[in-house]
Amino acid sequence: MSKLKVKPMNFTIPYDPLGPEKVIIVKEPSINLTGFLVIDNTAPGPGKGGLRMAPNVRVDEVFRLARIMTWKCAIAGVREGLPFGGAKAGIKADPKKISLERKKLLIKAFAEAISPFCPQNYISAPDMGTNSSDMDTFVKTIGDRNAATGKTKSLGGIEERRGATARGLLYTISYVLDYYGIDPNECTVALMGFGKVGKPATRMLYEKGFKIIAVTDSQGGVYDKNGLDIYDLIKVKESYGTVSSYLNQPKDAHPNAKPITNEAILRLKKESKNEKRIFIPAAIEGVYDERIAKEMVADLIFEAANDPAKNPETYLVFHKRGIININDFLANKGGVVVSYAELNRLLQPETLLIESVERVLDRILPVAEDRNVPPRMVALELANHHISEKMEERKRLRGY
Repeated sequence: MSKLKVKPMNFTIPYDPLGPEKVIIVKEPSINLTGFLVIDNTAPGPGKGGLRMAPNVRVDEVFRLARIMTWKCAIAGVREGLPFGGAKAGIKADPKKISLERKKLLIKAFAEAISPFCPQNYISAPDMGTNSSDMDTFVKTIGDRNAATGKTKSLGGIEERRGATARGLLYTISYVLDYYGIDPNECTVALMGFGKVGKPATRMLYEKGFKIIAVTDSQGGVYDKNGLDIYDLIKVKESYGTVSSYLNQPKDAHPNAKPITNEAILRLKKESKNEKRIFIPAAIEGVYDERIAKEMVADLIFEAANDPAKNPETYLVFHKRGIININDFLANKGGVVVSYAELNRLLQPETLLIESVERVLDRILPVAEDRNVPPRMVALELANHHISEKMEERKRLRGY
């Protein structure tokens, strides 16, 4: 009789006093489902974090993103941190290659498996590869509308949740430029990742008069020193699926546009010494490390994507070079702020978002400047202090 071969699942997740509290691995062989839920810290409230779907999602990746959510929620409140902890979920599948029926099946099965934790310990949201319809499936399966934000309006979602991360990024860029006395007319923008956040963020910046000179997606992109027509670029992306298809359109529409790779956009030279380059990573994690940071051409970096730096030392390189870096949980917190408004049915979510951006940066930028350290360092200190206070408060209430 042949023995059943069991392939062990090996993974290592670091832990510290903050967490993670729970790591749940979901396996359902009958439908080829593999999913992960990491609940990092729930001292301030239920763990908040999106559900991503990607073919190569890993449990250690989900943990890192859950920790970023812990920090993000801790500093995102207007007066103090939002009443959320940090969490994240992931399903291994390629949403571009599976049917909508199969996608719905995987999300439903995953939601059923983690339902004992929702929404008391975990509240979901759309992330890479998922959308509002997927959140509808999630909450219907859980049987509680509060199990996710970013839903459709029919299930309690709000219109302001759509594009909230991009709007928060826009407010952040405007605040930082004003704080440092930088003229937007002297700025050029290069963006990596023309997706759920990158596309609306680029459109908003374009409508504000910013010159967008380079945009890429996973297949490469386009560059035009005179500026790209973002409306045309969005049409091309939606029609053909890639940014580079812009180059296949009639030449008279973009006579100076050239192809550019994701590697080249990081080192794209300036046209003049007065030019202020804004770089926005809005795609996958791990875009730059210490070596690349030494070579990048940028004056300001606004991290629309989570975890774009491969290690914390990268931020020190940026700082030593005089590059202003507004890191991920400072720059892209708009979604979770408006999620709070959705769950609490607040009437002015946009006001809450603007106040959050201004208050948080007002607390961090002067301190970072005075101490001559990266803003991320100050933000981490504030976040960890807030979480530690909430953990002590929970300990007193529990008695252990």
